[in-house]
Amino acid sequence: MPDPTPANAPTRPTRADWQARMVEIGKMHGFFERLGADHHALYVQEGNTLLVTFDEVARVIDKGEDALPVGFEAVKKREWSMLSILAEGRSWFRDPGLYRFFDKLVDEGFFDSFDKVIFLGAGPMCGHAAAAFSVTAPGAKVLALSPAATLDRAAAPFELRFRAAWRKTFTDRYGYAPDMVEGASQAFIVYDPLEVLDAAHAALFRAKTTQRLRFRGGGADILSLLEPHRNLDRMLKATANNRMTPLRFAQITRRLRQSNRRYLLSLLARAEERGGLKLAAIVARRGLDATGAPHFARRLSAIEAKMTGARDQVAVAGE
Repeated sequence: MPDPTPANAPTRPTRADWQARMVEIGKMHGFFERLGADHHALYVQEGNTLLVTFDEVARVIDKGEDALPVGFEAVKKREWSMLSILAEGRSWFRDPGLYRFFDKLVDEGFFDSFDKVIFLGAGPMCGHAAAAFSVTAPGAKVLALSPAATLDRAAAPFELRFRAAWRKTFTDRYGYAPDMVEGASQAFIVYDPLEVLDAAHAALFRAKTTQRLRFRGGGADILSLLEPHRNLDRMLKATANNRMTPLRFAQITRRLRQSNRRYLLSLLARAEERGGLKLAAIVARRGLDATGAPHFARRLSAIEAKMTGARDQVAVAGE
């Protein structure tokens, strides 16, 4: 029986191996500690810019034995400090123990000891946490990818994806993220307007210092597109340097939008769903030129055949 695992798939470490590595990093550079039953905190002390990230243990482990929490590339490359909060499962970071941890950091003036603080989270759960917990560091910057504003049923009745989390309370501390980012100097909410529920959450972020960055066709997992090839790192650099704007975001993602196979496949599928042959042909041709993938060649051939058939019908009708 053939091995179903692709040859280039990352080697997934055991949970024990992953935790041992985090403990070692913590001992060498800061700390790694458990926060209650559902969370860990990894702190790496380097420079005067602090990146606070929210991530999931399972996602990190799935990336392979050398994988590290989201944003760690910036820490290595730019010598930033990092505080990564890692969730065990779909906790939504709703934990009094985690609240007490942030209370302690605030009381000790932890965030005040840095020149710049950036909160980062990707996806509804981690994006929500990045926005919500940014209130602990007034004047910080926030970069949240497809965040949920809240799961409070009264405030977001349209959200039906996360029923298992409905039993969690979102009316107490750190519950309504759009209010929490009002103290940020800048907050950037990246979302795909074609993902209806993500767009509905993004619309609730209305603070004066908030900018919504549209990534049309980015899909539900924008992080998986942005993290490779330094796209996320470039976004963090622009955020830290006060240069993040809709134009700068478009510049950073231009090459991705022109050549990323997964992005172009998604764009092609949406174009075909809309039924417009001309746009679908343009996307299929771009995908073929950029990637050489046989799928684009097959779709382009089929689309052009339909276009030829449509022209022939118009010609016959006009005779």
